[in-house]
Amino acid sequence: MKKKICITSDCVCDLPEKILEEYGVHVIYFYIQTDQGTFKDMDEITAGNIIEYFKTGGQQISTYAPKPEEYEDFFVEVLENCDEIIHIAIAKSLSKSMEYATRASEKFEGRVHVFDSGHLSTGIAHLVMKAAEMVKEGKDYEEISAVLHRLRDKVSTSFIAENADYLYRNGRVSKLVKIVCSGMKIHPVLAMKKGDMILKGIRIGSYKKSVVRYVRSELKNASKINKKRLFITHSDCTVKMISRAKKAAVERCRFEEVIVSRASATISSNCGANTIGVLFVRE
Repeated sequence: MKKKICITSDCVCDLPEKILEEYGVHVIYFYIQTDQGTFKDMDEITAGNIIEYFKTGGQQISTYAPKPEEYEDFFVEVLENCDEIIHIAIAKSLSKSMEYATRASEKFEGRVHVFDSGHLSTGIAHLVMKAAEMVKEGKDYEEISAVLHRLRDKVSTSFIAENADYLYRNGRVSKLVKIVCSGMKIHPVLAMKKGDMILKGIRIGSYKKSVVRYVRSELKNASKINKKRLFITHSDCTVKMISRAKKAAVERCRFEEVIVSRASATISSNCGANTIGVLFVRE
């Protein structure tokens, strides 16, 4: 008899609640700490709350993963309804999640497997959804793990930010870079490469036009892109901005499915308002 497998992830996979329910995926919440208190991401605080906090003069904010004992409790609860868990975590370079989840998994004698996605946000979601699909197909842990290892290197995770203000707050760029970006209308493009976040490039000028140029550039080699699914993930962007990005994307590449997802508070606190990304899988 085949073992029943459950897929779990960190809430920073940024999957909409409807998809989490449809695919039977369980997520564990991260924490946001401000000078007004500590809050559970998605449950007690949203990206909109973070943006409003900074707009009204808030200064201090930090994000952190649940402690090992919280992961342990989370796994215990999920294992009530399955035999094994595959937990797909945010890139280990960005959080203690991988370390803490792995430490907790050691309590379960091989029933909990922790996988480093090497990505963040809906870059993780591509792996989560593939794993959940394979569970429905009756695949076992070894088969799913092998596919995840191959898929991880094919996922493209990138975002364009309106400015470098939040990157400066989180220590990713210097104050000089922040000032130059704001003064010269320079918009940084960030991407995940081999498990690390890098500055992939910049766009200069109107942010509206820069977003369109960014989308077109990311999707320029349509023949080398898997057309199954595209995520457009944003942090407090307007409907017009999202529509503009989606139009540019579908003009470039005909995806079977385009999912618009709102970034979690954890992700938004690190990138800021009006950040948007196109996340997909290469062939």
